[in-house]
Parts: sequence; C-alpha cells; structure tokens
Amino acid sequence: MTVWNAILALGGLGAALGLLLALAARLFRTEAAPPPEGASAGPDGEMRMAVLVRCSGGARARNKFQYEGISDCHAAMRIGSGPKECSYGCIGLGSCVRTCPFGAISVVDDVAVVDPERCTACRLCVAACPKNIIIPVPYSADVHIACSSRDKGGTLRKLCDIGCLGCRICEKVCVPGAIRVEDNFASIDFDKCSGCGDCAEKCPRKLIVDAKLDRGPRLMEG
Repeated sequence: MTVWNAILALGGLGAALGLLLALAARLFRTEAAPPPEGASAGPDGEMRMAVLVRCSGGARARNKFQYEGISDCHAAMRIGSGPKECSYGCIGLGSCVRTCPFGAISVVDDVAVVDPERCTACRLCVAACPKNIIIPVPYSADVHIACSSRDKGGTLRKLCDIGCLGCRICEKVCVPGAIRVEDNFASIDFDKCSGCGDCAEKCPRKLIVDAKLDRGPRLMEG
C-alpha cells in the first residue's frame, strides 16, 4: 500500500504541476504586451513590424457551400479549397486567432482582423494561415491593400462585394509610384509610400485600409 500511496501522491503532484503550468501559460498569454509605440518588435535597431490579413471579404464574399465541419481553416481547405467562392479569401474559422499568443487577431464578419497595437509580428499566424494571406507590414505604414485576389474584375464581382477589381486607379493616382497592379494584384512598396492616402480615397471598392484615421487600421467609409 505504501508503494501505491507513493504512486498516487506522485500522480497528484504531477497533475497539480500541470495545472500550474497551464495557469502560468494562460496568464502569460493574457498579460503579454507588444512593444510601446515607436519601439522595435525585433532585435535592437530593426523596424517595428505588424501583420495584415490581406482580405476584406468575409460576410461580403459568396459561399460555395455551408461548411459544417470542425472550426479549423485547414480542415475546411480540404473541401474544394474552402467554403468561399473566392479562392484567395479568408476562410474565417480562426486558426490564426488560436495561434496568436497575444490576442492580436479576431474574426469580425467572417474575416480575420489584426490589432496592430497588440501584434508583435511573431508571425505564428503567418504560418498558420492555409491561404497565405497574412503578411508582415511595417507598423508605421499608413495604408494597406486588404485583398489578395488575382481574378479579373468581371469574375471578382460575382464572388465578392468588396474585392479588388484590378482597375489600376490606385496605381494611377499614386504620385510616388508606390503602388503596382500586376496580374490583377495590387501591392504597395512601403519604401516609396508617402502616406498621402490618395489611393484609399480613390479606390472604388473602398478596400484600401487607411491607418491614419486611428492607430488601428479600419476600412475607409464610402
């Protein structure tokens, strides 16, 4: 009986230790904070970074079918590249949310959204996204393009109410030449961007995110 008592005691001690470790992990997850504004998120001297989900579709994107499987983006991808008609768009089942140890990502209207104030650019979410649409961006960047579609405008209109049409208006109004549209895909060269916001103002789909309106990016209102 002495041996069994010792075994039970060790088992109880192990369970208690596991509980304490889990509690410590939860406390660390809750209390962890990104660097203060202006500080570096990486080694000394590096530019502070955050991440952006290059999609604004969510509830505004058409569904191919009603997904009823487990709430995991990778699982949904196994069924015809996911439930959304747009093959480039966010699935919205929150795999990135569960991966982020800082609580910097949430799903709003079926699309993942990043809070740059809490983001440390650890890039765990980048690796977790099966669509590869979460990208590192400078924390100080004034504008972002929140769409990853490469479909032509006529096709895109049938799939999403807000996706990029590849119309090149943003490229034409950008005086510094920071925006390029190639293969219907718009991108920003942050080294050239002056932060004037002209592209966000002129975008007919209002999907270019203007981060100057507040510290956290939000969609420009029409």
